[in-house]
Amino acid sequence: MLLPLEEDVEVDEQTFSDEIIAAVDSGRKIEAIKRLREETGLSLKEAKDAIDALSVERQVDPVIAAAMSEEGGAVGLIKLLVIVAVIVAAYYYFFIS
Repeated sequence: MLLPLEEDVEVDEQTFSDEIIAAVDSGRKIEAIKRLREETGLSLKEAKDAIDALSVERQVDPVIAAAMSEEGGAVGLIKLLVIVAVIVAAYYYFFIS
């Protein structure tokens, strides 16, 4: 899928490396822009537009993105879900029953 950019620059989704996608997903846009410029030779404006378009396309809940980036992916998300489940269970045990 081609991402829409201003001017006549076309960036294919395959242009983005795993590191760039991970940086965008965890909210590190500046790092993603730097990596994209290094890998493709795009200008600053072109790279920023491409990263902004990718960011909009891959919008992720900030809490989930933080958990995934800090713990290395799904492991962090699973830990977050377990913590939430324990809190809900404790609340139910102490306050509802």
